[in-house]
Amino acid sequence: MPFCFVVNFFLFTSLLKAQQVVTGRITDAIDGTPIQYAYIVIANTSSLTTSDESGNYSITVPGNGSFEIVVSHVGYQSAFHKIDTPQSFHQYDVALEANELQEIIVSASANYRRRDVDLFWNRILGERPSRNGMEVLNPEKVYYYLNSDNVLKVSCKEPIEIINHHTGYHIWYILESFQHDYRSNETTFYGAPYFEEIIPQNSRQRNNWEKKRQEAYAVSITHFIQALYREQILEDGFLLVNKDSLLLKEKPSPIFLKDILQTTYQDMILVNIKEPLFLVCFSKPVTDEMIQSRYSVLWKDVNTNHPITSV
Repeated sequence: MPFCFVVNFFLFTSLLKAQQVVTGRITDAIDGTPIQYAYIVIANTSSLTTSDESGNYSITVPGNGSFEIVVSHVGYQSAFHKIDTPQSFHQYDVALEANELQEIIVSASANYRRRDVDLFWNRILGERPSRNGMEVLNPEKVYYYLNSDNVLKVSCKEPIEIINHHTGYHIWYILESFQHDYRSNETTFYGAPYFEEIIPQNSRQRNNWEKKRQEAYAVSITHFIQALYREQILEDGFLLVNKDSLLLKEKPSPIFLKDILQTTYQDMILVNIKEPLFLVCFSKPVTDEMIQSRYSVLWKDVNTNHPITSV
């Protein structure tokens, strides 16, 4: 069965040769005092640093394209900042706001059910936490609040710490927001992970992790963006389909890259998608026969509230 999710838009840049460094200062938004020991990470990488006694920091960006930097500290709202123009040096100063929303959720956190907890972890991890699969080391730090409109909101004051026993990664996930509306069955969430590799105990474990990592990469957003950059999404096993055509039970037809790709004067590649599309991952080159044979499966996913990740 193909894997699919909704794509709204992506913005990314061509690669440059220069190394990128970000420096700045972290302060309190109210009184301007420096905040020490704030976490500064480059999202989706293993790059991490902390602010010093004066609130200053410096971090090197792995890779040479666009990136997202995240600043996190207990008791404050995490700051997420996307940098789309690569250059050798970036200055990013942050005045962190107190996390009032989290305090409200924490104070009312008794109003939730077991199904709310299970739904949250299934959306974030893709499965229930377990010691042999996706193990969550600090689940007690996550707070749940179900309001009178049957909307679930979830908050966490610190990065969620996860051990992925499938692929051998230690992950910290900074959750900015999570909301699930039970009336429409729609979930929206946003956050940023950073990670480090776990040292395998033996060659068998290392080979097993490598196999699982390749399987995960085959259907990942990272692989899709790289395929999009090379303009080879069909060859790499991806298919973009108009969501409305599926809702109307029309036969799906591929979205041509020439209709959504635009190169700017700075050699940046802009992907402009004005309406929801389904990104279908086949894990192998896509043929016309595969598209037609999978039509009924795609239509069922759209019309039976199959869990779809919005990005």
